[in-house]
Amino acid sequence: MDQTDTVEAQLHAARALEAAGRTAEATELLRGAAASGAVAALATLGKHLLIHRPDCAREGLNALSAAAQAGDGESAHLLALFIAEGVGFPQNWHAAFAALQHSAELGWQPAQREIEFLAREFGGTRSPGDTTLKGLDLSDWLQAPPAHLVSPAPRILVIRNFASPAMCDWLIELARPRLKGAQTYNPESGGTHYESGRTNSDCHLILPHSDLVLALVRARIATLIRMPVPFFETPTMLHYRPGETFSPHHDYLDDTKPGLSKEIAQNGQRVLTFLLYLNEGFQGGETEFPLIGIRCKGNKGDAVCFWNVKPDGSPDRQTLHAGLPPTSGEKWLLSQWVRNIPM
Repeated sequence: MDQTDTVEAQLHAARALEAAGRTAEATELLRGAAASGAVAALATLGKHLLIHRPDCAREGLNALSAAAQAGDGESAHLLALFIAEGVGFPQNWHAAFAALQHSAELGWQPAQREIEFLAREFGGTRSPGDTTLKGLDLSDWLQAPPAHLVSPAPRILVIRNFASPAMCDWLIELARPRLKGAQTYNPESGGTHYESGRTNSDCHLILPHSDLVLALVRARIATLIRMPVPFFETPTMLHYRPGETFSPHHDYLDDTKPGLSKEIAQNGQRVLTFLLYLNEGFQGGETEFPLIGIRCKGNKGDAVCFWNVKPDGSPDRQTLHAGLPPTSGEKWLLSQWVRNIPM
C-alpha cells in the first residue's frame, strides 16, 4: 500500500470513529495522516478540529492554512469565513475577500458562486468567468439601518428592508439541506432535548457550514445592535411547515434552573434576539408577544429584534413570545441570539 492509499485508509477510519462519537481517537488518527503533508489530510484535520474539538481551534486553523497554501480551495474558503468573522484572525474584510478570491481561483465552486452573488449585490466589478472581485461597496451595508420602536418595554424594534430579497433566497438555500427537528435547552441538564411545544425544524450554521453572505448579514446585525459579532451565538435558520409551532417561551436563560445557571456562568446570558424574515407567501405564522398584545410578521427582508433582559440585566418576563403556526405555506427565518459576554 503506497502513501496515498495509507492516507485514504486513515481518513476513512477517522470518519468512522467520528461518526461513532469516538472523537479523541479520530483526532489522533487524523493528526497521523496530516503528518504526511497530504493536502486532503490537512484539510480534513482542520475541519475536524474546528467542528469537534474547539479546544484545538488554533491547531485546526493552522492545518487549514497549510492545506490552502498547498492548493485546497475549500480550506481557503474556510479561512475567508474565519477572517470575516474575526475568529482566530483580526477581522478584516479586505483579507477575507482576498481569501475568497484565492478559493475561487483554486476552483472551489461555492466561492465562485459567492463572488458572482457579491458582485451583483454590492456593485463589484468582474468579467464573465473571472474570479477577481474588485470594488465592492459595503459602506451603506455596514451602517445601522433605520429601525422603528414598536414597544419601549420590553424594547422591540422593527427594521424594514434589512436584507434584499436575493440575500434572503440565498440564506434559505444555504440552510435547506441541513434542516432537522428543532430542540430546546433542557433546564435541568443544560443540554438540549425535543419537546412537544416545539415542532418546527432548524439548522445551526456553524462556521464551516457558513459563507461570506451570512457573515455580512451578521456584521450588519452588529451595527444595528452595537454589539460585536464575538458576542453572537451560532446563527440558526428556522423553518415552519403548516401547523408547526414554537409555543410561548422566553429566550433568556432562567438562572434559577441548574442547567441554565451553569450555561450562563460559562457563556453568558442571552440578552437579545434578532429575527430576519426570509420569505412571504404564507398565512399566519406571526411572532406573537401575548403579554403585551403585539404580533410581528415582516415582509421578505424585514427584521424584528428585542431585548430579553431589562436595562439592569435581569430577565424581562414580558418578552414571552411564540412562533405561531402557518396555516398555509412555509415560513423561513434567520434567528440570531446574542449573549452579554463573548462566546
